[in-house]
Amino acid sequence: MTQSGYNLHDLVQEAHTRWLKPAEVLFILQNHTEDQLTHEPARKPTSGSLFLFNKRVLRFFRKDGHSWRKKKDGRTVGEAHERLKVGNVEALNCYYAHGEENQLFQRRSYWMLDPTYEHIVLVHYRDIGEVSFWNLIGDKVDLRTK
Repeated sequence: MTQSGYNLHDLVQEAHTRWLKPAEVLFILQNHTEDQLTHEPARKPTSGSLFLFNKRVLRFFRKDGHSWRKKKDGRTVGEAHERLKVGNVEALNCYYAHGEENQLFQRRSYWMLDPTYEHIVLVHYRDIGEVSFWNLIGDKVDLRTK
């Protein structure tokens, strides 16, 4: 555990079952080490996978072997973009894409707005159609209380 209250190992485990919160993403981007960077694009990563890339070294980190939904032009991937706040301050860019065959499979790419660190990217893959054991228990509890 660190001063921020986050533990990198715990966050990696959490990423298997849920999207990380903006503060958690920022923590990973600010506290990564050089040996945690991936030097080749991921090959068909599975749900819950997390990767750190240096955009200056690996320009085509998005070429991961998955088919992503295209824009109307049919050629380029249709990525939506948001700026995420940590506290009350915009701190992160987030680009997300939806799978072409499975709309519930998604990829989110995050990087810091701070120009000093904007070359480090965290990419997170999730199949939001997956239901975890804990979600099932929570749903049953909710159903009984209504």
